[in-house]
Amino acid sequence: MVDRASDKSLWWALFVNNHKMFSLKEAPELLSEIKKINQTAWPQFLLNWECRGWSELFTTFANYQLILSQDETLIAYGYTIPIFWEGELIDIPDDLAILVENGVSTHQKGIKPNILLALAAVVSPNHKGEGLSYEIVRAMKTLSKQKQIDSLIVPVRPTLKSKYPLISIEKYARWKTDDGKAFDPWLRVHNKLGGEIFKTAEISMIIKGKVNEWEEWSNLKMPDSGSYIVEGALSPVEIHVENDMGVYYDPCIWVKYEN
Repeated sequence: MVDRASDKSLWWALFVNNHKMFSLKEAPELLSEIKKINQTAWPQFLLNWECRGWSELFTTFANYQLILSQDETLIAYGYTIPIFWEGELIDIPDDLAILVENGVSTHQKGIKPNILLALAAVVSPNHKGEGLSYEIVRAMKTLSKQKQIDSLIVPVRPTLKSKYPLISIEKYARWKTDDGKAFDPWLRVHNKLGGEIFKTAEISMIIKGKVNEWEEWSNLKMPDSGSYIVEGALSPVEIHVENDMGVYYDPCIWVKYEN
């Protein structure tokens, strides 16, 4: 791997505890390792989300994909895409596939983006519990400022919500610990960094599949139509045997950072 320490383009490089932050554009050889980690970082069904334009994150928008390394080893990464929205922030579409298409269109039309959309923050399994997700979000904030983008918005997928799939995301977002902090640890990270919840969404991603596909993804038998609790899902999966179709709606909590 190339020594990034001498690369003057790393205007936002971080050197803390031997951690170094840079973009995928500066280390394209790490893409295969990123994709390898990604295969185990999410529930299987999420890997089957259809999003036109997603592949452009790693080509057109490679300089917006963040990599955190330690001793030249990939330990965490984050996905973002710049978009443009001229309405009120609360009215921005919740469907992430639509927003990714917005980013691609914004770039193609040469429009100056005014929002940086965060899409994922992933920590290598060997480095969980080290506070690296905090560093990734902090780098996203820095990136938005360096690119002179007005806001960073994050569709937070709460860490513990899968333990409470029958509770609405709106109610879950309001839960607090006994000391008044956000109940969810991922939300606490954003609170610590100055993020502010501006809305919740019951549908941020839509995953569809045939019944046998859902049985494979979930390792469950689904012999009848109905709502199924699936490991890793934040809400029930709706199975319609008569149509040979299963549908899952992934909710999120929207958090914003203003520059």
